[in-house]
Amino acid sequence: MTMQSSKYYGFAGALALFCGVAQAASAPSPVSPAAPSAALAARLADFDGWAARRMGAERIPGVTVGFSQGDVEWVKGYGYADLENRVPATAQSSYRLASVTKPMTAVAILQLVEQGKIDLDAPVQTYVPYFPVKPFPVTVRQLLGHLGGIDAYRDSRVEQHFKEHKDTRQSIAVFEQFDLIAEPGTRFRYTSYGYNLLGAVIESASGESYGGYMRRHVWGPLGMDATVMDDPDAVIAHRVRGYRLAGKELKNSEFVDISSRFSAGGTRASVPDMLAFGRGVHAGKILSAASVAAMVQPMATRAGRLTNYGMGWEILPTGGRYAIAHGGQQPETVTYLYSFPSRKLTIAVAANLERVNPEAFVQRLFEVVTGEPWQLNTYIADAGAQRAYQVAQGLFEEGRAYAERTDQAYADAAATRAAFTHINRQALAPDAQAARAYIEAARHPAGGRVFLAAGASMAGALRASGVDLNTYSRGGALAFARDYIRLSQDAKAGTVPRFDPAFEQAIVALAASWDRTAAIAWPAAPASASIAALDSQLRTAFRGQRAYPDFVPELLDLVQASAARGEADAALAASRLAVELYPLSDRAHALHGLTLLRAGKTEPALAALRLALARDPLGAASPAALNLEAYRLKGGGAVAQGMAVLQAAASLHPRDANLQDSLAEFYVEQGLRPQAVEAYRQALQLDPRYPGAVGAKAAIIRLGGETKALAP
Repeated sequence: MTMQSSKYYGFAGALALFCGVAQAASAPSPVSPAAPSAALAARLADFDGWAARRMGAERIPGVTVGFSQGDVEWVKGYGYADLENRVPATAQSSYRLASVTKPMTAVAILQLVEQGKIDLDAPVQTYVPYFPVKPFPVTVRQLLGHLGGIDAYRDSRVEQHFKEHKDTRQSIAVFEQFDLIAEPGTRFRYTSYGYNLLGAVIESASGESYGGYMRRHVWGPLGMDATVMDDPDAVIAHRVRGYRLAGKELKNSEFVDISSRFSAGGTRASVPDMLAFGRGVHAGKILSAASVAAMVQPMATRAGRLTNYGMGWEILPTGGRYAIAHGGQQPETVTYLYSFPSRKLTIAVAANLERVNPEAFVQRLFEVVTGEPWQLNTYIADAGAQRAYQVAQGLFEEGRAYAERTDQAYADAAATRAAFTHINRQALAPDAQAARAYIEAARHPAGGRVFLAAGASMAGALRASGVDLNTYSRGGALAFARDYIRLSQDAKAGTVPRFDPAFEQAIVALAASWDRTAAIAWPAAPASASIAALDSQLRTAFRGQRAYPDFVPELLDLVQASAARGEADAALAASRLAVELYPLSDRAHALHGLTLLRAGKTEPALAALRLALARDPLGAASPAALNLEAYRLKGGGAVAQGMAVLQAAASLHPRDANLQDSLAEFYVEQGLRPQAVEAYRQALQLDPRYPGAVGAKAAIIRLGGETKALAP
């Protein structure tokens, strides 16, 4: 029951049963007579089944997802916008946007810059005089890039649960007395409060309310008629109800008035409006080309570390593609907006279950639309060649993404040759520890951005020789580096920069192995096969190869599905297989460690996590990764499992203040006040100036702990 069109809007009643209720079905609403190609329509039909399975596995009540490319737009709703009243999710469903509001706010700021009403480098008090002067000036530009030193939520129990409406002045008052967490420009701190300040700047510079300005100058010109300021009292067409998981039970989301997040996350819109915004930005409909270019340029700290954030957009090469994106989550909603400007492709998703990962829908729909894998996961079985692959991957991600963005050279010939020289001398040097540090820094300004300089030159040379760079969506970093090596070897001596001969030999050998294994696919229905059969099948396929597909993400899905069914032994067997197939992978060892932890096997779990940490100190067993996993579990209702992960993480990383802070938050939610106070104290002792230090001190007082001996 579907009608295809270039604007294809419909509801999928694809799930047979969900949460004990039959799925609703709704006739699609055609908007235009044109249709996608027959091949694309068939792939989109297959996407329906994938979406149903994903929603069932993650217990998502409703989701709307869509894409826009050229003159084709497709949007579809799945499941329910309102479970209690059996209201289906549709293309018109109105979701809270959460932080997807931020790029819209950034656009408004840049419009006012173009009009001469805002100076990006002026202190924020120029436009918001009631905001207290801090020890250092905080500029509009720094606020756009989360570099202003403005803190995030300090007392989440209060600040994330307001029930009453707040106007702009009241919203700023929530945080205006907070001390800066760092000198502006020195530390990236993602914060909605900085974007609230930008909303106040817009109101002052324009003389209009934030919502009024956005309607007249951003949403209106782009035809975003369904985008509004969220208001619990207003009658908003197609408003979606939000849900959360409490253990394994779906509950209604807590009521939170989000007016206090107005310009950072206080809006509501449909997925077609999200697509219209992404399309409008890269089409230059509401900003000049110069402003768009500035907006999508990643910022860096004063120390020369990229933040992967520009002005309102996350900016990071994705599979060697130029992409900009922003996600959002808050009570009632999760959202994601991804745009590939040079491809004129925008993908958006919104769901009404808190704390699920919506990016999986973006990734899958991207693959359906483009026919390309989102990311090639390649495992290097030769420990001695892993560094060569890391270099190739860095060159590919930075170089191909740059070439997709522009055909202009990044650096002159001298700078390009210097980049090759640095890579040969330092990234490929005998001192492995020093080389690892260099590789980690090579994409940042502090490292000279040598991966970008050399990678852009490689992409340019390949394109000039007649190579279609789109072919590397399937060949990946190894094919990209191998083809350049061959090109440079065939060129007249001195005309094209060359890599170290040992690196060239390693890459050519790895690429040959990858050519033999890249087509190996993950079994279509691994859950129905025994782990032993899966083991035998993959071992046979990978035997003797130096490079082959990394199926750790698929094994992770298998582990989680087994655990959800209560099949602990099957989950452990799948995690053991990950380690056996990928012994050099930090992600494999971390998966096994976390699975052991779930099974209550603490000591073996810690041993596995230590192995993961040894493989990559910044990888899957890093403090940040384990902290994220703990909150993922907590968001899915598995609070005890999340606590176990944090306790293991604190054991592995005893000097990390943020882990202690997270432990304290978990203790608070479980009513364990003494343990929470002790964890906050431990965090302050470890680092008196960590980002949550001020909030930790306030929490200790609030929880009844003594204030004496607190870190200054």
